[in-house]
Amino acid sequence: MGRFLLAGVLVLDGTGNESRVADVLVDGPYIEQVRAPGAAPKGVPVILGEGLALSPGFIDVHSHADRSPFAARSDTTKLLQGITTEVVGNCGSSPLGGAVEDRGRGRPSDYLAALDTARPVTNFAPLVGHGALRERVMGFANRVCGADDIRSMRELLIEALDRGAFGLSSGLFYTPGSYADTDELARLLEGLSARPLVYASHIRNEGNALVPAVDEFLAVGQATGVRLQLSHHKAAGIPNWGKTRESLDHVRTMRESGVTVALDAYPYIASSTSISANLPGWVLEGGRERAMARLADPGTRRRIAAECESGESGWESMIFATGYDRMVIAFTKTGRHHGQTLAALAGERAVTPFDAMADLLIENEMSAGMVVHSMHADDLMRVLSDPQCWIGTDGVAGEGQSRPHPRLTGTFPRVFREFVRERGVYSREEAVRRMTGGPAEHFHIPERGYIREGQIADLVLFDPERIADGSTFEDPWTPPHGIEAVYMGGVKVVEGTEFLGSLQGRRLTPEPL
Repeated sequence: MGRFLLAGVLVLDGTGNESRVADVLVDGPYIEQVRAPGAAPKGVPVILGEGLALSPGFIDVHSHADRSPFAARSDTTKLLQGITTEVVGNCGSSPLGGAVEDRGRGRPSDYLAALDTARPVTNFAPLVGHGALRERVMGFANRVCGADDIRSMRELLIEALDRGAFGLSSGLFYTPGSYADTDELARLLEGLSARPLVYASHIRNEGNALVPAVDEFLAVGQATGVRLQLSHHKAAGIPNWGKTRESLDHVRTMRESGVTVALDAYPYIASSTSISANLPGWVLEGGRERAMARLADPGTRRRIAAECESGESGWESMIFATGYDRMVIAFTKTGRHHGQTLAALAGERAVTPFDAMADLLIENEMSAGMVVHSMHADDLMRVLSDPQCWIGTDGVAGEGQSRPHPRLTGTFPRVFREFVRERGVYSREEAVRRMTGGPAEHFHIPERGYIREGQIADLVLFDPERIADGSTFEDPWTPPHGIEAVYMGGVKVVEGTEFLGSLQGRRLTPEPL
């Protein structure tokens, strides 16, 4: 777009400081000047911004869009809500190999190289998934790793960090990450605190053992000195509502000891994950085919059902804590049953809910997802109120999903509607800080997160009184309202609810400490 002036906009600069009306001059990919309103430089096109707010491009700190740059169609779900940068590779899962489907066979650096030749819609800040490292080195073996295993995983991790990965993520709730102990993570990260990396974790348990799982996560930071990111913090399941009081107390205590701890959340009281996550870890050991065989065996199926429904085996059973009637089928490989609860599917088939779920997994070769209505609004408010809670969608690229969680398309505008205008949890300035400057500092994302001279001109122009999510659980694809334009590197890429087709994203590398 060259050189242009955004005139008379309300600048929310990403610091959390008081907003001000100003002119913002953009030259090529950079912000050239932020100044008091006045005459435009001669010959420079002017975009009138009276009544509109201008913020840095939003940063989605918890995305699962790792494969979207390689899809046949551009995934614009994030960009249309003002997100210009995504932290990917979360929950221990990240692609390995130059071909994205070659998970488990390549190296993390192969994926980074593939990103460099792709044309993402947004900027990518990739983490390396611990689960992906473990799968490459150890497969789906349920055992303690040995010294050689640690050495191989650490070699792959350091290679990726040297190539510009932003850190390590773990998914201790999911296989094969759930087979790891605390010492394994600490040994992988040992001696790396001088690097600009973050350790992000979907902790081992977000339900009945939430607080011990948070403590395990914090212990890794205490032992290694690395910066921490507690992923999508929540108290899941009716018996566990209110436990965020204690978990957040432990986070604050760790901060006071000198460990850097941030967290993230999405502004909904429902989560979303794979339906296979309802199963105990031992069922998934050895991979998909073995899991399906266990579910197909009548005796083994009865054992699995008992563990899932009793809540007595010491792992996080979402079925016990939440119930089949709060689990809504979001997508299946066969494309059937979207929008039904598992309880309703059982009634339709005249079988037990567990049998309905097990048969559904077999029919779809374990490829099925759900939305789980498992949280309480008070816990969400408590988490969002933490001073270092950033905003993340937890969104998977939407291609092929009929009824995904509305967070995929509505997260960031929803914060402005519900938590700024309606509830007053945040000021506009504070909301933008949590979406831009705060995460940019924490993850060491370069040249982004603020409106100031010399920063990359990733910008969102929006109406602060109208910006809102349009998506619902029944209709998750409706785009948000109130966003006038999105710019990436000074190029307009969104106008209203229309993606203009210009692919300006790139793989980022962290700023040095």
